[in-house]
Amino acid sequence: MSEAAGLPPFMAACLEAQQAFARLAAAAIATDPATSGAAQVFAAQYRRLFAQPELPAAEVDAAVTGESVRRYQRAVEQAGKLLNEAAADAGRRLGAALADNGPDAAPITTLRELQTLWIDCGEAAWSATAHRKEFAEAQAELLAAWAALRASGSTG
Repeated sequence: MSEAAGLPPFMAACLEAQQAFARLAAAAIATDPATSGAAQVFAAQYRRLFAQPELPAAEVDAAVTGESVRRYQRAVEQAGKLLNEAAADAGRRLGAALADNGPDAAPITTLRELQTLWIDCGEAAWSATAHRKEFAEAQAELLAAWAALRASGSTG
């Protein structure tokens, strides 16, 4: 049974991504002896926040927990909306690139060229989305809401 069992799908997916980040940070620290103490403190805090996926225990005030869950759901929805917009933008960019038959348009004759074009379109769409103030705010709120959810359920 996975640690995310029993969580709503949107929370389970975010939890898995956050745990992967924590494992990546821990692996980087373990394999790089030059890693600074500050990086170790950062990774330790990340592991502490995301180590246990359980929702707050029953003894935690239900009103606080409920609001924390609702805040987190809103943050996930907003971040997801922006990510969906980036994916749709990538698709539009690919469609436009494939429809371009002007003199500067490179012909797509192999799957590798198509893959390269798709990656270029995806990277351009991601860059356009990730550099927006709205996206940075959504990511900050997502992390703050998750931390608040975790804090509302922590017993120690």
